[in-house]
Amino acid sequence: MRFRPAPVACALIAILALAACASPGSAEIGSTGQPSPTASAVSPPTPSPAPTVDPADVTTWTITAEGIGPIKRAAAYPDALSELTTFEAAELCPGAVELSRDATAGVLLSLSADGTEVATVWVAGRAGDDGVVPASPATDAGIRLGSSGEELAAAYPDLETVAQIGADTYGYAVGDDATGWIDFIVDGGIVTTIGSSERQAAPREFCG
Repeated sequence: MRFRPAPVACALIAILALAACASPGSAEIGSTGQPSPTASAVSPPTPSPAPTVDPADVTTWTITAEGIGPIKRAAAYPDALSELTTFEAAELCPGAVELSRDATAGVLLSLSADGTEVATVWVAGRAGDDGVVPASPATDAGIRLGSSGEELAAAYPDLETVAQIGADTYGYAVGDDATGWIDFIVDGGIVTTIGSSERQAAPREFCG
């Protein structure tokens, strides 16, 4: 894995820049009172058997409240990246590290205050001009980048609204404070960001 300093935020930060910040333990409900996306008649994606995790293949990674694929929350840093040899790591700013690779969702880590542990893990991406969504991990219910808000609601009936981010953009979460949360940002009805965190979160940005 190559590591390079990056003095400016990259595309992943731009994707998250629309998000309203929700501080740990104090999730903010959107001002319009927007409920969780409606499941309507859409059935949740059929979960598939848990695959063997391949550090080089993000489609084999599972997003849970404990982490994303081989990257676990509270894991020692930088040891947590030792198997991710196909990614390039860039320090976006103190406490924020991006892992990038062509045709793959961006992965971003926020670190503990002393920089020795992984605090939260995020994946972000959306379809390009060709309509292709970058390869991404998925939750055990089959939700991944590019899933619809209806699919998300059908997969997680207990989904909670965390924050309204924009006119048609919302942050949601499922989980609890004991085991952690899976966080989702839905923009225009499409899941564009998924995170694993200790508390509900919809970050504005990781640098700034």
